[in-house]
Amino acid sequence: MIWKTSICLIICIANTVSASACTLFAATGAPWVKGGGTLIVKNRDWQPQWQEMRLIEDSPYRYYGIFAGDMKKRSLRGGINEKGLVVFSASASSIPKKERNQMLHAKQSLLKVMLGECSNVDEALSHRELFLGPKFILLADADKIASIEIADNGNYKINIQQNNILAHTNHYLDPDLQKSNITIGKSSLTRYSRINELLQTGKPPYTLSDFIAFSQDRHDGPDNSIWRTGSTPRAIQTLATFAVYIPKDKKPELYVKIRTAPDEQGRETSYTITGNELFPQKQMDSPDAILIKILQFINQWIFRIFG
Repeated sequence: MIWKTSICLIICIANTVSASACTLFAATGAPWVKGGGTLIVKNRDWQPQWQEMRLIEDSPYRYYGIFAGDMKKRSLRGGINEKGLVVFSASASSIPKKERNQMLHAKQSLLKVMLGECSNVDEALSHRELFLGPKFILLADADKIASIEIADNGNYKINIQQNNILAHTNHYLDPDLQKSNITIGKSSLTRYSRINELLQTGKPPYTLSDFIAFSQDRHDGPDNSIWRTGSTPRAIQTLATFAVYIPKDKKPELYVKIRTAPDEQGRETSYTITGNELFPQKQMDSPDAILIKILQFINQWIFRIFG
């Protein structure tokens, strides 16, 4: 089920461009995905900034993520782990940035925990202690997709789907949380309407190529399209597309289109990579090698205790 946003009198619909934005969408199950499994995409929209893709290997599960920020510090914005769990985030831009940043846990991220420690959607959704601070999350594995809308004061709503589609932009959709919308940007409304139109009127079952094509849609101009070019050099623009196909019983396939430097509009790097290439199987140590490591560990502790 895809919620339709009702507009209340107390909500102001802004004609200005949202201060930050992303478009997230997914489909799962044979009626929607060719061959079954799941498709999911994040279009990352922001003012031009530095970005990079990183493979993180120092967590229980390895994950591949998009990091963004300035020259010195970049934060995780979404990714996929070696178990085939995808977690993408989007800003709750219907709450003005100044007010949003003053809310408790506004800058708390749950991406590292979910990607680094969870093997599927159900495990990720079990971490309710992380559902703090206004934000939107879209999750996927080979069997299901889910969205989390997190508002202020620990309020949240979860929407889990199988054999269906989901989409999200930057305003609250759940009827119980729509009161959290202070200013819904025209871009958020337009992109949400357009991606649902593409999903509903296309020709499923979809492929990764179909979802990539949706991510590049420029139907609504420089500031309101799914792929945003921006009406000025400093306007919000689409800086990256992160698309994943998660088949059943196979490694995922990824497509990335990314601008690594702020001034690279029109010169983005695009590539595809498989899960086998991204997360090669770790070689198991031989019994002798394991025994040597144990003996080395024991010797180290003996030396520490007895000098």
